[in-house]
Amino acid sequence: MTSSTTSTDKNALPSFEKHGKVSVWCSTLSYDTIPDSYFAEDEQGQDAWARNFNINQYDHENMETNGVASGTALVKRIIEECSYSSGYGDGVIHKINKMGHSEVSWIILLFDFEYRNKITKIHEDDYVQYVGSFVYDMDAITLAEQDQLEAEREEKLRVEAQMALDIAAAAELEANPAPAIAEPEAPTVAPKSNNPWLK
Repeated sequence: MTSSTTSTDKNALPSFEKHGKVSVWCSTLSYDTIPDSYFAEDEQGQDAWARNFNINQYDHENMETNGVASGTALVKRIIEECSYSSGYGDGVIHKINKMGHSEVSWIILLFDFEYRNKITKIHEDDYVQYVGSFVYDMDAITLAEQDQLEAEREEKLRVEAQMALDIAAAAELEANPAPAIAEPEAPTVAPKSNNPWLK
């Protein structure tokens, strides 16, 4: 399988490709307000985003984006469905929150890539901000899958704890049965005598 690679003058900057790292950008602008020209490629096959961040080359196969079509959403909601996010998602959420954003509209992920803004001196353009580069593991699951597994584990523990309580209560009842409650005897009524003197 061949991958599509965007490249320009490779002598200008070093390659940012690095196995096991994912570089992340985020936007707080509603996706539907960003012009199509931002995503359009020029004659060299380079889009405005790559040009703006002085990215000379990247593998399109390694890019992933996620977000909401309009408005913003909590960072976790945006990142949790992204590939391998259980390994780096919490770090991304923390960093974006530290940048002052509790919500974003969309994110760009570039896997096997370590963008270095200290070299380019470019931290943002008109539409996105560079968040950072994070270690990722291809064996990791998504944050959403991890949350589902944790919820299932917690439910299993809750059921097991309830079963243990029920078993303990049954054993206690068997060891110390409750005393039988004696039913009160009905009062005895003396039969009436046929003796006319007793009235």
